[in-house]
Amino acid sequence: MCNAGVVQVPSNAGGAVTRTAGYIEQNARLVAPWLAEGLGPDFVVKPAGWDSLDAAVAALAPSASVQRRAVIPVGAWTLLLTNGPLGTDVGVLPSLATRQWGCYGVRATCVEAAEHVFPGRVLEVYGPGGVPPLMALRSITAMNDGGRWVFETSGEPFAFERLGEYEHRLKRRRFTSALLYEYLRALGVPIDDEPAWTRAVVVEEDAVGGCTSTGR
Repeated sequence: MCNAGVVQVPSNAGGAVTRTAGYIEQNARLVAPWLAEGLGPDFVVKPAGWDSLDAAVAALAPSASVQRRAVIPVGAWTLLLTNGPLGTDVGVLPSLATRQWGCYGVRATCVEAAEHVFPGRVLEVYGPGGVPPLMALRSITAMNDGGRWVFETSGEPFAFERLGEYEHRLKRRRFTSALLYEYLRALGVPIDDEPAWTRAVVVEEDAVGGCTSTGR
């Protein structure tokens, strides 16, 4: 059950910034320095200085390229958001995290028809036992692909999936936002917990060559 007042991510709550989200089943204090190290010696971890979703969205406004990656504790997981050209773009980070720690990594997208010209829902799950090299376990997509809806799946269904929904005549109804959230909860992703905005950090290039800080 949802906690009162908690905004679920992914959703349109923060526009392009929150329509897609990455989740890693790992402590943010490990994820942040790992991410900075992977990006290169010029990248550092800095306290975000946020107190709310609104502050995060303002700091992660879309830019010409991904320049800032936010690492936000939420429950026992880490939420990833970025300032990509079209909003958050976590790329292969959930897959890389799975390969690093043997944990679950998730990429999820939720865009309703009233919010965008190309609505859709996407769930990508990586984890132990997934197919190498990406360690992909399951992918489900229902989206408007330039004017027509497509529905695609790959990997073995999870036991909790409502397979009968995939037979709906309308492809847009086969994987709804409600079903996406239900699946995320079944995977243990804490979408009903408020992200710890005040403990968020950002990973970005350090123009002045400062020292890395975990923001603890």
